Amino acid sequence: MLPPGPPGDPLVGHLLRMPSTDSALVFHEWAKKYGDVMRLEVLGRTMIILDSYQAATDLLEKRGAIYSDRPKFTVYELLGWDPSISFLSYGKRFNKQRTMHQSYLNRNKAEDFKVMQTQEARTLVQNLFESTPDNTFPERHNRFATGTISQIVAGHRITSNDDPYLHMSHMIVEAMSKTGTPGGSPVDFFPILQHFPSWFPGASHMGVVRACRPTVQELYEYPFRTVKNQQESGEAEPSFILQQLEAMDPTEDDIDLKGAAATMFGAGEITTWGAVSIFFLAMILHPEYQVIARKEIDSVVGDQRLPEFEDRKRLPIVECILQETLRRVEIFHCIPHRVMDDDVYRGMLIPKGSLVIANIRGMSLNESVYSDPTRFYPERFLPKPAGRGEPYFNNTVFGFGRRICTGQYVAENSLWVGIASILASCKINNAVDETGNIIVPDPTLIDGLISHPKDTRCIISPRSPGVKKLIREALI
Repeated sequence: MLPPGPPGDPLVGHLLRMPSTDSALVFHEWAKKYGDVMRLEVLGRTMIILDSYQAATDLLEKRGAIYSDRPKFTVYELLGWDPSISFLSYGKRFNKQRTMHQSYLNRNKAEDFKVMQTQEARTLVQNLFESTPDNTFPERHNRFATGTISQIVAGHRITSNDDPYLHMSHMIVEAMSKTGTPGGSPVDFFPILQHFPSWFPGASHMGVVRACRPTVQELYEYPFRTVKNQQESGEAEPSFILQQLEAMDPTEDDIDLKGAAATMFGAGEITTWGAVSIFFLAMILHPEYQVIARKEIDSVVGDQRLPEFEDRKRLPIVECILQETLRRVEIFHCIPHRVMDDDVYRGMLIPKGSLVIANIRGMSLNESVYSDPTRFYPERFLPKPAGRGEPYFNNTVFGFGRRICTGQYVAENSLWVGIASILASCKINNAVDETGNIIVPDPTLIDGLISHPKDTRCIISPRSPGVKKLIREALI
């Protein structure tokens, strides 16, 4: 017996019923009727939607040996992402790149980056003080995300706004925001559309592909080329690329190192960028949490210094704000796995070759786990009776099994110190329009490889006269 699902149409199956936007929310609504393991058929391709943490864990983790493959993503291959671990088929090359990542991004190694991450968080605050409502989102958040990951990947510290890494990251974010979810484009179903102009019905993504492919290619080549030249001249700073170069046989093909490095840069960039932007949206719409967090920070840290990683366990409200932010962001959401053999789960047949999608957004809205799930309510994670004792979402948001995000510890640390630094230093208020009316941002998120807000315009100011001095001293 196959898993249940909504009724389809002859020949095309659910093609005409597939949502063009908010697919994760639509799948979640369907799952309420058909169950947390649901089947869709699109042009003969079986899709299995997993709408619960339990189902995703049972299949993608406990049976990861057969659930860790990837299907073919035509749009992302055309963009040039095919050597990346995120899109590689499960096998030797995937395992090689994953081993590279784990050697540099594991929990213990992540401790080495905390000083740098703290410095970048303070730089973010300083830049936010100098921002205007129109440029806060595109420039300042991007600078924080890129400044962190460029040091980890290539040992490169950004010191100016015309840095080549900033240009590449801007283009990567733009591309990932416009290409939709992997496997969801008409080009993925009808590859012949890649040969048509972007104005042709169904071929609109090809405009993004043609515009952004050179930047993706440069992302593979530029960091590798730069670090290798620095290594030869004895000027290279410690980095992921340098460590791998020193361990490589000189005759070894460098494509996997380039792919692993590009994945770290691209994933680290859009993960941090997306999460920080959602945090700002939440603080604009729910300013009361700024007040609550500042009170906690003042009671623990005082006003003579800024939060450090050593304070994290003593700042539960700040932690809850981070976790609630993660619950509302989808990191590389809905990238399908591909099952490599027939499997049976709960008496249901999951056919070989099926696309298996962990609907992480649906899991965040599970009313049996999260009360009033559409509400921004950080206290939900506090132990009872102060809160509801609901589970942190960091165990879900980074994915499952052998495809889990390898940079999860580094990413979470960057987000924590960034959020803690902002809450300790900044007041975030609504922007106003030309006539003086308060601008209330649209809370709707834009669909893409990672969801992000349409608008985070706001006014940012120091929360006290002494904060600017603390930031300046931290950056000396």
